[in-house]
Amino acid sequence: MKRRYELDALRGIFLLVMAGTHLPTAVNSAANQPLGYVSAAEGFVFLSAFLVGSIYTPLMFQRGAAYVRGRLWKRARKLYGYHLLLLFFVFTVVAGIAVWTGSQALYNYAAIFFQRPAWAVAASPVLLYQPPLLDILPMYIAFLLLSPPLLQLGSRRGWWPILVGSGLLWLLAQLSGERLLYAGVAAAGLPLRHEALGAFNWLGWQLVWVGGLWLGFRQHRRDERAPAQPWLGKPAVMLAACGLVIFFLLWRYHVGGLFAGIDAGSPLLDKWKLGPLRVVNCISLGLILNWALLPALCWLRIGVLELLGRNSLQVFSAHIPVCVLGGGLVGYQAAPSTPLVQTLLWMLMLGVMLFVAWRSDASNRGSASPSAGHRAPSTVRGPFRADRGTGGAKPAGGLALRPIRSG
Repeated sequence: MKRRYELDALRGIFLLVMAGTHLPTAVNSAANQPLGYVSAAEGFVFLSAFLVGSIYTPLMFQRGAAYVRGRLWKRARKLYGYHLLLLFFVFTVVAGIAVWTGSQALYNYAAIFFQRPAWAVAASPVLLYQPPLLDILPMYIAFLLLSPPLLQLGSRRGWWPILVGSGLLWLLAQLSGERLLYAGVAAAGLPLRHEALGAFNWLGWQLVWVGGLWLGFRQHRRDERAPAQPWLGKPAVMLAACGLVIFFLLWRYHVGGLFAGIDAGSPLLDKWKLGPLRVVNCISLGLILNWALLPALCWLRIGVLELLGRNSLQVFSAHIPVCVLGGGLVGYQAAPSTPLVQTLLWMLMLGVMLFVAWRSDASNRGSASPSAGHRAPSTVRGPFRADRGTGGAKPAGGLALRPIRSG
């Protein structure tokens, strides 16, 4: 299996866009859904699911479902450890600085903790309390744990039942069906607070994960004599995708007053439930990125982006404390921060992200073993330099062209 360096680079781009969205600087408005009503979070979750499907499907057929389940559950435990460390950071460092400095922004950030500290500390390890920005990892962990049975079921019974079930759950989210769940839990007497569970609606966002997992599965179960998705390269499909992307871009920036009364707050474009028009925007933009951006990243081989992407979950976890403290102490005060302060914030953010990626990459290279079967030593020389010596002709980019190396 060959590593897909362009997918690492794309994950690196998603990480930088998410950092720009979360960090309170002038870049925030430009990084927040710059290409229509699609955020980097959708791309990050989808690409992660695609990689899980691409990497672990062949391993499931070679080594069995138990092996895949063990590997993914081990990864989920590692991510859960990151989440616990972030919670500890919020309950100690963030809360302490809020008391010491009197920062209203930090008080607001951890408002539930300050109101009910015992409940918050007890509920957070079981994911019933998810402070802002700490609500993505729990969703990712849950989807990761569900991936082994979905891959196994898809290999035995086919993917149509899974895809139909995923679509029904997404439809339930659009109809606010989660309120029934909350009402049932409240009736049982459990102390569940809706506002404590984070912004992402898991019933809606599972559609992104299941879609990525399915496409990753298809990559390794396709007929080798034909492309996995022969319709992807058809001119009519690409023209339609381009037209939709342009349409949503014009709508996003209200060019010519287009749909000025309907914005991201509309249920059709809702980010947290993944509204139907947002799904259309995601699919059309994804086709364009697959067709145009991935081949370009495959050719350019940008080492910094690949470094960040190879260690995306560690980097994502590390950027959260910078965003929380930066927003509480600098970004959300009465007076806007100066350009110098914003520049220093970005330097700190990039420094933390690159340092964590470099350390994680060095650790992975040190522990890599060819006999492990799922990981090979990195081909990057030094922390930021891409190795262009691939030992042969470099194939074009695209999600469905060749196998993928994990890591």
